[in-house]
Amino acid sequence: MAEGTGRGETLSIWFFVGVMTLLYGVVLVVYGAWAWFGDHEVPTVVFSQRFHPTFWWGMLLTLFGSFYTLRFRPRRGDELKA
Repeated sequence: MAEGTGRGETLSIWFFVGVMTLLYGVVLVVYGAWAWFGDHEVPTVVFSQRFHPTFWWGMLLTLFGSFYTLRFRPRRGDELKA
């Protein structure tokens, strides 16, 4: 664990990776849902009526980001482990 503010606090870098991945995932899910259900989809190489890559990649990133954010979140008592 990395040192926090120098007061004995510790935060894992994986917590911040999880938060960032979660935020990217949520943005992609919202945009992908808007494009999919609003019929605003931009044609891409993998464009078809059944496959919506922005939405599904957003879901995947949201799941991974949620896992890392919850798994490595700061909790009470963590400062005693360092």
